[in-house]
Amino acid sequence: SLSGCPRATFAGKKGKLSGDETLNTKFKTSDVLENDEEIKQLNKEISELNESNSEMEAAMVKLQSQISTMEKNLKNIEEENKIIEEQNEALFLELSGLSQALIQSLANIRLPHMEPISEQNFDAYVNTLTDMYTNQECYQNPENKDLLESIKQAVKGIQV
Repeated sequence: SLSGCPRATFAGKKGKLSGDETLNTKFKTSDVLENDEEIKQLNKEISELNESNSEMEAAMVKLQSQISTMEKNLKNIEEENKIIEEQNEALFLELSGLSQALIQSLANIRLPHMEPISEQNFDAYVNTLTDMYTNQECYQNPENKDLLESIKQAVKGIQV
């Protein structure tokens, strides 16, 4: 009989559940359902975070690209500035040489109402010469014509 069989007794006990165990099983099932809803909610949040991270990563790649482009542009501008500075320095040296040549050529020529040409009055001297050649009708008397001709002869040898 089953009542005397140790295995049958064990199987019967296994099949029967007490009231407490039945309640615990129901709670466990509802816990699983709640956990399932929480897992779904967490999965949804994870998906949203992954999407947000993807957007942020795309934005970061775009920013890095823009930064890289700006750095290249800055480097190009710095190189262009360096070239311009070198050209300016070369032009300044050439201007300095020309002004020294002009001072030497015109050292013996005195303009009316001016000291002989020097580095200190160079700008004023050049302005006066420019005015003389721009307004030659004002300098038509023979004395001024001779002065203009001697200036032309003095600066004729300067190589520009």
